[in-house]
Amino acid sequence: MIISAYNEERVIGNRIVNLMQCHYPRDSYEIIFVDDCSSDNTLSRAKTCLEESGLEYRIIANNERLGTNRSYNNAIKFARYPIVVTTDADVFFEPDALNYLIGRLVSDPKIAAVTGELRPVLNENNTTKLEYAYRSYFGRICDWESAIDSTYNFNGALVAFRTDLIRRIDDKRGADDANTAFEAIRKGYRAVYEQRAVVFEDIPDSFGVQYRQKIRRAKQLIEATLANMNLLGMNRPFTRFFYPLRIFLYLCTPVLFFISLFLIAIGLYYASPFILLGLISLTMVIGVVWRQNLLNAFIVNQFYLVTGLLNMGKDTRIWESTSKKGN
Repeated sequence: MIISAYNEERVIGNRIVNLMQCHYPRDSYEIIFVDDCSSDNTLSRAKTCLEESGLEYRIIANNERLGTNRSYNNAIKFARYPIVVTTDADVFFEPDALNYLIGRLVSDPKIAAVTGELRPVLNENNTTKLEYAYRSYFGRICDWESAIDSTYNFNGALVAFRTDLIRRIDDKRGADDANTAFEAIRKGYRAVYEQRAVVFEDIPDSFGVQYRQKIRRAKQLIEATLANMNLLGMNRPFTRFFYPLRIFLYLCTPVLFFISLFLIAIGLYYASPFILLGLISLTMVIGVVWRQNLLNAFIVNQFYLVTGLLNMGKDTRIWESTSKKGN
């Protein structure tokens, strides 16, 4: 299990306790902890907690900031088990998450990579409610894709893959989770979504912090989508249907959505400004009163995708901590 961390001093102790509470047999795995040049006491805190945990572990301290993808690739070189699980330092597994994840991976020799279900820790924050509404549909779609063939919409908080098939994650462009799935698909295997393997993350209270996080994720997902379009020549359900649909959803839908909104607004303004004002007011009221509705989540995520498109070309491989308990 590879954990990559940057400035997670305040949360890493709880994270290791969470791993100790997992029902997966302790003698069947080791932890490779990668500190990506944290400026706080993440490294020393992790050493202390891992030593006290009784878990088998190895620590890698990067000499320079590498980001998630390159940190994982460095750590994979030291992995001695046939399965690697990559995860974050600021998320928390349900006790049986690893059992379901690994069980799904070894259930079919055609499966090379599996991801878990990422859920927000519920609270009264608006950002959390929007994220919950979005993810409740996201997981079902990915599960449907997986049942037929594969999905590349992986959650980086919990991913497992076979090291005999995947020895390296593309660390030049795109997200580590999507690139792991694409690597499995490229080699003719399946990449699937396991809804029973649940992992939780704290959503930032600040919309500004969540904005930076979501834009980075959207931009990296789009990069991975564009970088693997040569797979469209493969003859399988994923490349004939799911991948083209995702390309349209991530590249065309956001742009068409906002262009359509703009044109409709202009048309209504000239036809009847009162109808336009009424629709805007109704949308705002629904957004305030019923925050967990799909319409809100859809609009916000279209905005993230458009902004992600506008940020193409920027290097976002080096991340910042968005943990509410981190610095």
